Amino acid sequence: MESLTADPDTQVEVDLMILDYLLCMAIGQVLSLEKGREAERAYEWDFGWSLNTINTIKAALLPSGILPKDIQIKVQILELVQVFSDGNGSPEPSRGLAGKLSREDQSTTSENRDPKAQSGRDSPPPQEPHESNELLSDNSRFLTSNRSYNALVKFVALCRTARDYLPDGYADIAAELINQGALDEYHMAGTRSPSRYKECIERVTGCLRESLDPQADQLNFEYLSTLLPPIDPLSAVPEGAGRKPPLGDATTRLVHRFLTDLMKTLDAPILIQLERGKLTGLSREETRQLKDRIGF
Repeated sequence: MESLTADPDTQVEVDLMILDYLLCMAIGQVLSLEKGREAERAYEWDFGWSLNTINTIKAALLPSGILPKDIQIKVQILELVQVFSDGNGSPEPSRGLAGKLSREDQSTTSENRDPKAQSGRDSPPPQEPHESNELLSDNSRFLTSNRSYNALVKFVALCRTARDYLPDGYADIAAELINQGALDEYHMAGTRSPSRYKECIERVTGCLRESLDPQADQLNFEYLSTLLPPIDPLSAVPEGAGRKPPLGDATTRLVHRFLTDLMKTLDAPILIQLERGKLTGLSREETRQLKDRIGF
C-alpha cells in the first residue's frame, strides 16, 4: 500500500521549487510594476499573498538550513526591492508581512554566518554616552528612521551574499546610499556645516559596520573603505537647497536596473524552465522526455 505521506526529501525539493518560483514572481512584480489604481490594487493583493506564502514555506525550510545560495540571494533581493518600492510611487505592500519577512531574513543571515564567529560573540556591554561616541549612542532610532540607511544595509548584505554574481556598478550604488543616508541625517540636524556632514558620514559607516558583523575580519572594513563617497557637503548640499528626499527616482532606477541584471545571472526556477521546455543542462528533447516520464 502506498504511503499517504510524501518522502521528506521529495517534500523539501518541492517546497524549494515553489519558493523559488514565488520569489521570482514577486520580484518581477515589483520591478515591472505599472502604475495606476487598478494595477496597484491587483499588485497589493497578489504581492501580499505571495509574501504570505513565501513566509510560510521559509518557516518550514529554515530550521533545516537548506536554502541554496541562489534562493538566499533572491530572498535578499525581494527584501531590498521592497524598500525601494515603498514610498516611491508604488503601493506599499502589507507592512506586517514585509516586516515579518525582514525579521526572518535577519534571523537567517545570523544563522548562516560562521559558527565560530557566532559562538564567540557576546552582547556589547552598555556604555554611558559621552561626547566622543555621541553620534553612535542612539543607533536604534537611526536604524528605524533612515530609509536610505536601511536600504544601504540590505544592499551591502546582498552584495556580500552574491559576491560571485555581481554586475558592475555595485560600489557606486553603495557609495550613493551612504551619501544619501548621511544627507538624510544632515538635513535633520539643527546645525549644518562640513564638520557636521563628516560626522553624519562617520555615523552611517559606523552603524553599517556594526550591523554587518562586529566580529568580521578586516576585509569588511577594507571593503567599506572603497565605497566611501568624498565628504563634500558644499557640492552635495547646495546653499539654500531644500531637503533632498532619500531614495530618489534616479537611485531607485539605478538599483532596479542592477537587480534586474543580477537576476539574469541566477538560475531560472525549475518550474519556469519546465514551462519554457528546456531544463539547464538538458536539451529540449531530453526535457520533453523527462516531462513525459513524470507526467508533467
